[in-house]
Amino acid sequence: MAYLNKYESFLLAALEDKNVLVSGDICKLLENEFGIKNSNARKIIQRAAQKGLIKSSVPLTFGKGQFAYSNPTVNFTKDIIKLISKKHRPVLFRLLVALDVNKGILSYYEALKITASPLIKGVSKVDYLDDLIGLLTKFDIAYQKTDKNLVRYIILKGKGGIEESLMDMHFAKMSIDTVFIKDIIDWIVKSNLIDNRNVIYRNKTNPSKGAKHNNLVWDAFGYTKTTGLNDSVAKDSNSPEKQTLVVLDILINRDYEQVDLDGFLSRIQINLNSVSKGKRKVVPIIVYKNSSRLILNKIKKLGFLSYNVSSIYGSNIFNVLENISKLQLNKKLLEQDDIERIITDTLGTINASGQDDQLKAIKGTLFEVVMYQVLKHQYPNAEIKPNYYFSKNIVNKEDNTIITEGYEYDYVIKSTNPKEIIVVELKGYKSTYEIPLGDYKTKNTISWFFKKTLPFIKDKFKTDIGEGYVFKGCYITSSQYTKEAIDDLDKLKKGSLKPKRLDLFYNRQKLFDFLVENDFRNLKGIIEKFY
Repeated sequence: MAYLNKYESFLLAALEDKNVLVSGDICKLLENEFGIKNSNARKIIQRAAQKGLIKSSVPLTFGKGQFAYSNPTVNFTKDIIKLISKKHRPVLFRLLVALDVNKGILSYYEALKITASPLIKGVSKVDYLDDLIGLLTKFDIAYQKTDKNLVRYIILKGKGGIEESLMDMHFAKMSIDTVFIKDIIDWIVKSNLIDNRNVIYRNKTNPSKGAKHNNLVWDAFGYTKTTGLNDSVAKDSNSPEKQTLVVLDILINRDYEQVDLDGFLSRIQINLNSVSKGKRKVVPIIVYKNSSRLILNKIKKLGFLSYNVSSIYGSNIFNVLENISKLQLNKKLLEQDDIERIITDTLGTINASGQDDQLKAIKGTLFEVVMYQVLKHQYPNAEIKPNYYFSKNIVNKEDNTIITEGYEYDYVIKSTNPKEIIVVELKGYKSTYEIPLGDYKTKNTISWFFKKTLPFIKDKFKTDIGEGYVFKGCYITSSQYTKEAIDDLDKLKKGSLKPKRLDLFYNRQKLFDFLVENDFRNLKGIIEKFY
């Protein structure tokens, strides 16, 4: 080895002792030992790196332009970077911890939450997620991959043989969280914590996409006037600008961890500091399945509202959650008898707990699972896509700007025999409810589906239609239709929309008759008992 001066010898000894040090800490050691000023100390470090005596983490920095340094034999592995970043780059630390917590995989959406990364890169000093991923890729720690649902994931190296199953499993876990969101939002609205006119939330159709607000993502957000004495009652207090923002973090599929709280807090702080004058008001709400006492105490000290999901729905919700998890995580492995048993047990638990109205979205999801068995029977060799989402850019007629419009569809079936594209709308409602005709502007009506969302998605299948496929629709409910709706449906049935192996629409009795004809008596019994 070439001659080492006293500074280089000292530096190597320090790295031998500490393994890895950031430049700021090395400068302090040199100052304490030799009285060297910061600028000169940095030159000593730089020269040692140029000689190859020490290894630099360039281009990875650790706060205020600091690089990490190690002996040449030490590699900057995930664990070493995580160790350094815990003190010097917390955002990167949170991302690495989250990857470990989630068995080496994390969706891009969840990473946005954990890192509090902005959606669009700006001039602020906040870390941008793509930059962090780029660094992990450069150090051969992680990489990105997109699944069949077009969901982006960050995956730790070494998962090559199991990455497909990892992505499937992780998508299912995200779906578990979103299955509960609609019902949780409804409960919070009923509690008067949110005004139901401006609620945006992550939904089960797109579990990898959150609610966007102020260049950040949230599981849900809305507005409230319930913040103590409201001195603007007599004034116009309905506009969001005059209300308080409510942001939600909802995590049901696993424990709520410290990195989740830190990511949520960071997003709130960014939002609070995003105005040049005055101060934003925010009410944070956390809904969780389980968390440590330490983290719950921190949440309490921060002044956040927090709810264990059992405090909303009672302890029976854990049985419901366990069953939903089985259906989401293992549906490919379950036999029909198992699925029917799980659905019956889940609906029975909901019914016994008196939570039918509070868990309407869950019941709707279970109705979709029931009907999947039927649709698969009618189209055994077809491609059946559940919870399908389609969006496209359109021109806003009011101001001539381009906006993105999109809708969710319960099932889209692509059948080669017969050559049909069938879009299926399902409504698992109570037996006495009557679905109205409505109009194309009113959700959950006949016209909304047949005159709004069904024609909208037809654009998606122009190529298939050109290849000989025909476009069809089907509306199925466990309830009833109004007379006006029936009259309109009968007219539509005479057109070209009716599929060959299904009717255009089914009300409760028609559905029961169809299930009996096709030997689905158990499924008929489930719907008859719980819907």
